[in-house]
Amino acid sequence: MLGLPAIRSNYRTCYSVFACGGPYETRIGAAPIVEHDLTKARQLVQESGYDGYPVVAIQVTDWPLFNAAAFVTRQRLESVGFKGHSQANGLGDKPDRAGAQGPPDKGGWNLLHTFFQAADVINPAVHFALSGAGSRAWYGWPDIPQLEKLVNDWVGATDEPKRQRLADEIQRVAYDEVLYVPWGQMFAPTAFRKNVRDVLKFAAPLFWNVKLA
Repeated sequence: MLGLPAIRSNYRTCYSVFACGGPYETRIGAAPIVEHDLTKARQLVQESGYDGYPVVAIQVTDWPLFNAAAFVTRQRLESVGFKGHSQANGLGDKPDRAGAQGPPDKGGWNLLHTFFQAADVINPAVHFALSGAGSRAWYGWPDIPQLEKLVNDWVGATDEPKRQRLADEIQRVAYDEVLYVPWGQMFAPTAFRKNVRDVLKFAAPLFWNVKLA
């Protein structure tokens, strides 16, 4: 993944829509992705009345992380009874392709893969993939008023116990609606020469405060 060696300490499973290791990590509502009950999944697909139309996943072929994820996703979809289909795009084409709102047979799509910095998904106020604001929401444009109300209530909450309860409920609704599903958490190792010190820890490189010993 991303050319990094497959070292266990560089990645871990994460069942929370909020950053694992952060203050709102939770497993509320996550049972379906924890248990991986494929027999039940096949049963639910059959009971849904699914008519065999292709489920289209955007496949970014020039970035190994996204390319591999698209293959695995297609295999898993087909293993439970869906007809999977991947549409190849370059990373530079992804924003335009993801912005297509038509049905899959007219340029639209059903699934895409992406990643966020932990700081981007640390809480409901900044996690824009959890918006239910319809046309004003992130890709997929889910219209879920209940979710929008929960996020707004979280922002307005003044005590931490209430925020914890609201974050749990936000995740429960997010998983119930299947608008965003985490697929793990990875860590990019960083190295500095021994004479470099006072580097500030941040999600992106900061070029101040650094000193050479």
